[in-house]
Amino acid sequence: MKAKTTGTLAIAALAAVLTLVFVFSRSAAVESVYPVERAKVSLFRRAWAAMSGAWRGAAASSENMRLRRELASLAVIRSELDRLEGENARLRSALSLNPGPKVEWVAAQVLSRGGAAGGSGRILRIDRGSVHGVKEGAAVVVPEGLVGLVTATSPHTSVVSLVTDPRIKASCEIEVARVDGAPPAPPRGILFGGTDDMLVIRHLTGAERSAPCARVVTSGIGGVFPKGLEIGTLLDFRRDENGVVREGEVLPSVDYMSLEEVFIRREE
Repeated sequence: MKAKTTGTLAIAALAAVLTLVFVFSRSAAVESVYPVERAKVSLFRRAWAAMSGAWRGAAASSENMRLRRELASLAVIRSELDRLEGENARLRSALSLNPGPKVEWVAAQVLSRGGAAGGSGRILRIDRGSVHGVKEGAAVVVPEGLVGLVTATSPHTSVVSLVTDPRIKASCEIEVARVDGAPPAPPRGILFGGTDDMLVIRHLTGAERSAPCARVVTSGIGGVFPKGLEIGTLLDFRRDENGVVREGEVLPSVDYMSLEEVFIRREE
């Protein structure tokens, strides 16, 4: 009987010892895994935070780009509306005239500058083409002023020749101060290209009437460019052998080398 009791106690003691060993072993195992799990969670949280931050940053950048594009588009449209309002005031009584074409401005990203052709430094490639309604001969602008002319199109891209290209001619006029009564006829000339820093106007007429640093805009004569697009500021005159002003230098209002987005005039 005593031997049986001793055996039972031994079994109970062994069971208790095994239980303690199991509990401590399990606890030790859990503790040994804890640093790994903590590091994994920390790494995951950091990675998630970085990804979330990058996503939010990209979303904010995209939204900022969209807002900038809309503001630039609105500036171009407002300039066109101001010009049309002036024309409307002058023609309001002529109700028998046919309405003019509907004008839209198509935004386009600049894909590249230059190319293999001669004068390549004076061209841009943009990401809008014939499938977007862009046609050869369309005026290209930014809110600051005139950029150039579409000279070639493909379905999804177009080539823009800048006004610095001497092959692009633009009829322009120089603003003069308004006096009492009817406004004086503005001096006019033809834009004959130039450089990124300076444009040249030739065949000037009546330039003596213009003030220093007068604003130069397109005249609309010839129908290539609409009237009122800003070109730049007249800085200097050059006279011919008879002392008559025939040529002028214009500081362009557009920084052609930094263009990232432009607007193409589309008529419907």
